[in-house]
Amino acid sequence: MKYKTVFQVIILVIVSFAAILFTRHDAFLYHDTVAQVQATKILHKTRSEDDLKNIDYSTTQSVKLKLLNTAQKGKVVEVHNTYTDSQAVDQNYRPGQQVLISGANKQSKNIVIQGLKRDTFIVILICATISLILIIVHRRGFMAILSLVANVLLFILAIQIELLHNGKNIIPIFAMLVVLFTVCTIALIFGLSQETLIASIATIVSTFASFGLFILALYLTGEKGIHYEAVEYAVQGPKNIFLAQVMIGVLGAIMDESTDITSAMYQLKQENADFKFLRIFKSGLNMGKQIIGPLISILFLIFMADTIPMAVLYLRNGNSIAQTFNWTIYLGVVQSLVSAIGIVLAVPLTSALAGHLLGGSHGRHN
Repeated sequence: MKYKTVFQVIILVIVSFAAILFTRHDAFLYHDTVAQVQATKILHKTRSEDDLKNIDYSTTQSVKLKLLNTAQKGKVVEVHNTYTDSQAVDQNYRPGQQVLISGANKQSKNIVIQGLKRDTFIVILICATISLILIIVHRRGFMAILSLVANVLLFILAIQIELLHNGKNIIPIFAMLVVLFTVCTIALIFGLSQETLIASIATIVSTFASFGLFILALYLTGEKGIHYEAVEYAVQGPKNIFLAQVMIGVLGAIMDESTDITSAMYQLKQENADFKFLRIFKSGLNMGKQIIGPLISILFLIFMADTIPMAVLYLRNGNSIAQTFNWTIYLGVVQSLVSAIGIVLAVPLTSALAGHLLGGSHGRHN
């Protein structure tokens, strides 16, 4: 077993290295012009200050580029690039980096750097993630990766269907996607078993129950204080986009919890064959009480990490704390609260299903 693991690690390292190396030389696959930074030189630096006393520095650099594809492959050009110290909407380029450019078919003065070519960095992260999963979790890790790929394909299919309907049926489409995500993910991890049935039913019911409570709350409050237009990148129908976003977010939180409880109760039943409904149900509740807090905290931390940059930008531009909260944080808080409700609902539901299907009898003697 030890030699087998070492062999698997060697194979993963070789495949990962080959994939990373390929992305460094895949410019021929791009329609856009790809270039590599050969050298840079700082030309000048200027200080700027806005009306709110925010100070920033702009630096103009000369960037020497070597074209890696198109008919002008091998040609060396020099362009100017200006970036700020904050680098919020611009970039400081360094030798060795590969970039995407436009205007290469014209004079050099018309060439503009569009941004970094990031596929190498993404492939490094993917290879590291897959390698760690396969090394630590083995077969179940492979099934988890397979379920992720399947879910990505399902999501792309749902988006394409939604585009065909011009956003009119986004809620029904994503409701169906919730069911498909759940069944596909859990079936690939647990196989066709009682565990799959328990976790799937608990996840789907808890997701729609918490989402239904959210819709009821919106109806009773008249949606007061909800700024759907704060949804990022939404150009039409922001309300439905946000509702679909909430639905998928709730699903992710609940699925994690329900599968954990189901797996633990199944193992408990295997080790204690005489356990019936009540014992399994109480064990599930006790486990749920222990993981509810960490799960909700994780959701909050993920949400905070996503909103901090925009919140800081709002505050630095003179917006009040209340206005910043309403336009950058509020929708995230709502989504986190709905997910928290789903997490709480999933505990008794999963425990009851596990007790019923695994324990059989509802006898109170145990």
